[in-house]
Amino acid sequence: MRRLLWLALLPASLSAQRPAVSPVLPRVWARDTVISAWLFVRPGIPLATTAARAANLGARVRVRSRWLHAISVDAPTAALRVLAQDRDLRRIQPLGRFRLAPHGAFETPRPSTTAPGDTCPAGGDPILGPSEMPYRLLRLRPLTDAGVDGTGVRIAIFDGGFDTQNPAFTDITVTAQYDFVFGDTIVRNEPADVASAHSHGTAVWSLFAGDVPGRLHGVARGASYLLAKTEDVRSEMRVEEDNYVAALEWADSIGVDIVSSSLAYLNFDNGFSYTPSQLNGDVAVTTVAADLAAQRGILVVTAAGNSGPGTRTIWTPADGDSVLAVGAEDSLGGLASFSSRGPTADGRIKPDFTAPGVDICVATGGGAVRRLNGTSFATPLLAASAALVKQVHPTMTPMEMRAAFRRWAANRSAPDSLRGWGRPDVTAAAIFPIGVMPIAPVTGPLSSVTPTFTWSVGTVPPAASPVTYQLRIARDSAGVPLVDTTLTNVTTYALRIPLKPRQPLLWRVDATAATGDTASTGVIGPIAVPAWATLTALSDPAGATTDSVQPTFTWTSPAVAAPPGPFTYDLFVQRVSEPVADFGVAGLTATTFRMPEPLERNTAYHWYLVTHGGSDTSLAASQGSFLVLDASTPSATLLYQNFPNPFPAGGRDSTCLWFDLATTGLVEVEILDLRGNPVRRFVPGPDFPPILTAGRYGRGPAGGATCDPRLMWDGRAGDGRLLPAGVYLYKLKAPGIVLFKRIVFRGK
Repeated sequence: MRRLLWLALLPASLSAQRPAVSPVLPRVWARDTVISAWLFVRPGIPLATTAARAANLGARVRVRSRWLHAISVDAPTAALRVLAQDRDLRRIQPLGRFRLAPHGAFETPRPSTTAPGDTCPAGGDPILGPSEMPYRLLRLRPLTDAGVDGTGVRIAIFDGGFDTQNPAFTDITVTAQYDFVFGDTIVRNEPADVASAHSHGTAVWSLFAGDVPGRLHGVARGASYLLAKTEDVRSEMRVEEDNYVAALEWADSIGVDIVSSSLAYLNFDNGFSYTPSQLNGDVAVTTVAADLAAQRGILVVTAAGNSGPGTRTIWTPADGDSVLAVGAEDSLGGLASFSSRGPTADGRIKPDFTAPGVDICVATGGGAVRRLNGTSFATPLLAASAALVKQVHPTMTPMEMRAAFRRWAANRSAPDSLRGWGRPDVTAAAIFPIGVMPIAPVTGPLSSVTPTFTWSVGTVPPAASPVTYQLRIARDSAGVPLVDTTLTNVTTYALRIPLKPRQPLLWRVDATAATGDTASTGVIGPIAVPAWATLTALSDPAGATTDSVQPTFTWTSPAVAAPPGPFTYDLFVQRVSEPVADFGVAGLTATTFRMPEPLERNTAYHWYLVTHGGSDTSLAASQGSFLVLDASTPSATLLYQNFPNPFPAGGRDSTCLWFDLATTGLVEVEILDLRGNPVRRFVPGPDFPPILTAGRYGRGPAGGATCDPRLMWDGRAGDGRLLPAGVYLYKLKAPGIVLFKRIVFRGK
């Protein structure tokens, strides 16, 4: 509270520029002690500048991180109080420490008649022996039996040390090794280490690369390894997390594909710890650094932790968004009680996956092979599995690897924060990492009525070839397929049956590899099939007009393969009032046609096409009628039948009123009921004066709609009331003549 009051007395601008300080630090500032902390430097400020400033205050610089743009220091509390005012810093955070899980990490060796300490005697599979169980559960054998062993993949392992002189690792390629505890290149035990320092790391490494004939065989012995000793187990089993960050940057500088860390960080100096609310993927430096590694193309696989069965028991960096956090299962697929659970503080599912982590046979030194428990051992098994997939698909990114494992994991239908997506089927992930990906067509409308169907499964391992594909194409989910064919090692199919419009298209591909693994696109669609011809002239739903007695008709068609294409067309022109066509022409190949003979003026026509594709046909009719306008003065006064009649009809809710005047004079145009009572007057009215000049009325302008909207009746009275359905009259009174037509109104 006193700190908050002190901050309140500072000018707002100064307070805003001071670094954010973890709330736990001020509680110990009054003590005369040394605290390990991260100093996060503002962008643009060189790390060397801050490092020199901290050193001048008596701090010891531990690690400089270019990824985090931060340095870790061992600093006296007096120095931290000064640094808390440094405007070049954006945050000060205590340095986390690693701790082996207090329970569940190891199991007391089982009684055995083999060598002292052994609990994995030879038996069963002549090569794998008792280490066969993880191979079976993760389904590795189809890959490893085909010779996939991680060759070409570079793996970094972070742990407390590695017995590089253990004969189990004979012929294994170690590209680089570094001890971040003592600052040298020796990762096995040194005189200052406790005797067990490299035991845990050796056990982890053995699942990748160990070989004890008949008892243990590592999953990825063909890979090359970067061994990083990051954990100092001398001090209450703790060591600072900055070694982890430094190791990530070291591995990246050399070149690495996968990082495996059977480590978890939570505790700080003087009992400090990350709170559950801080396990959100954005606070812990190990988490932030691991996510940055993923952005650089490095797959980071880490232990979820051994603090189950409670919820929200994962440790960092398992809370990372791009990190694969691994929980532990037993040999029957049951979740280990000690396996840490999620979710993260921001509600994301963790762990990501599970792998065998109970009674796992590992090499522990001195030729012993023992059964041990922990997410520490589930982690390398999953990371080594990823190395096999990476060998098959060298360009696969970390997120693509995660997606492949998710696609084939046991819990994929209902991922949760107990086991995430569950235990992946590694062979299926290697054979069909993207499943069967539909490429075309996936959306509509189609550009061709004879489309080419294409799909992809990515690169298939040689052992999985050939792959057969069953392609089914149908017009609905229940009908008989149009196509049901089997293809081998072919991922494209050109349809030669023209698809008819007005029915959707559905398709799917089911793939089967030589190994028996299967994958499917699922049903794609429905996809709209275009009309074989779309009329683009004189085809307005509201009608159309033209001043040409020999109009030009135009249309468009989608692509069609030959055969059955190219399309040919039969064109017909028909009076609206007649049952048969006035004109027809067959065998057209172009998509434009000009009438060779004149049409009658002031007559409503429509036109249609019959499109031929092979032996099949499709009809396309104009959406509305069209009219050839007559600009001459009528020789007689006429009242035309309204259209449509009855109405509403044909998608139109109004009917058109046409009349011709031979002479200029007083005119009345109105709607009457059958008793002769006026219900709606058009002339004279708001749009027309009482005296009209000779001419033709009710038509639209050239190139416009068929009807003049001022002379269209919508079934309403003059006051806006909707009239009942029935028969009405419309009347034209002009000089020397009165004319009537019957209108049938269907109501609305």
